[in-house]
Amino acid sequence: MNQYIQPNDGTRQDATTSMESEMSHHQRNLVDLCFEEGEYDAGIELLSQLKSSTHRPSKSHIRQLLYIALLSSSDREARVDPSASPSKRQRKLVELPSLAASRAAQMLLMSFVSINNPRGLMLALQPGDVDSDEEPEGFLATESLCISCCKHCWQILVDGFLLDQHIISSKGKGRMHSTLSFNDPTKTPSPVGETAWPILEWFVSIFERDQQTSTNNPSYSPLLLEQLGTPSRRDSDAALATCHYCFAQADPQRRLLGVRLLNLLLNLASATDLDFPLIVLSIFNGLSGKSPEDIASLLASLKPSPAVFKFKIAFYQKYFNDATSTSRPTARPRPQARAQQKGTQALTREASQLVNKYRAPSSGDLLRLMQTPTTAPDDDALRIKFDLLVSYHEFQTQASPAERDAEWSEVVRNGTLLDETFGCRANINGVGLLYRDMLETILSVN
Repeated sequence: MNQYIQPNDGTRQDATTSMESEMSHHQRNLVDLCFEEGEYDAGIELLSQLKSSTHRPSKSHIRQLLYIALLSSSDREARVDPSASPSKRQRKLVELPSLAASRAAQMLLMSFVSINNPRGLMLALQPGDVDSDEEPEGFLATESLCISCCKHCWQILVDGFLLDQHIISSKGKGRMHSTLSFNDPTKTPSPVGETAWPILEWFVSIFERDQQTSTNNPSYSPLLLEQLGTPSRRDSDAALATCHYCFAQADPQRRLLGVRLLNLLLNLASATDLDFPLIVLSIFNGLSGKSPEDIASLLASLKPSPAVFKFKIAFYQKYFNDATSTSRPTARPRPQARAQQKGTQALTREASQLVNKYRAPSSGDLLRLMQTPTTAPDDDALRIKFDLLVSYHEFQTQASPAERDAEWSEVVRNGTLLDETFGCRANINGVGLLYRDMLETILSVN
């Protein structure tokens, strides 16, 4: 049973009331017929012609599109009997969705995000009534049921997800089982397979649209929260592993997907029971081997918001706390689940009442941190100090009155901040003077 992907009555009311009805039975049958006969390109084209803002595609069609989109060359080969004759092998390969069909399915899935309700699209990941008599027959309909058996959406993205799938249907019990056996049991599969990148973008786009249409204040994506465990047992490990894997990519578009996902997680942590310190620790440890320039570049890609500014402050705080004591950590400890309140209370409480809510340091604490000697190289320390103070200033200008530090404006006005951080102008030169001048401009200090 899918224990994670469950509706939450405390956060879904506005999304549900605006959800479109499903496509008509006649339209669905037309698409089913194409897929059942192996006419995958025709079925995808028909779905594209039928898409509308007034009705959404069926759950089974979204599942089947996801399956086609994820299908790789290795997946196709794995579904062909190696002992079969060359002609039978070729015939079997022809019966499977082509690479062109996979690309078309990826594009069609993305087109649904802009016109259909995000919650309606995510219904495909719920077990629901996948064994009902109305479910279509055929290879694709049966194979794609593995999509509904996943604990969370991150499992679908894992490299090799479609390899060696074994689906068992218990008609009488109305339950589906999925047994995953990846090729090499001694090797941990990558969080995102090569064909899963478009699907990760699809999920991220859905969560972003869900956040945009949410009436929660501060805004966040309830759909993303449903992929991170239950109120009694939150689990962001898989989502954070996906972020780290994105950050490690050479392709800037893939790195940007990680940034977009981290943005969503930070907004969640600022408004719900998601563990904010755990996110900070995970990202900090994951970036510990990178240069300050690389870190600053990645963090600069985050969309500005009070939640993001607080994250940057906490991140840089940890950098200095570690640099003034012991060497920086290189391994990420496995987070332990924390006990949370049952039901939806943790989701509906005011953000200011959250137990794990992070409070930014005071101006005095920040000044003391700037004065503390560090073990980091001078240029690195200056860069991090600059980024920390810029983030703190941005937070102070955008935070609610209750979260602002009353002394900050005076610290900025009298020049104490610049002197304590970089030294008096007459006594410094080089990089230190450059950072002081840039910060002075940002703070509008004359």
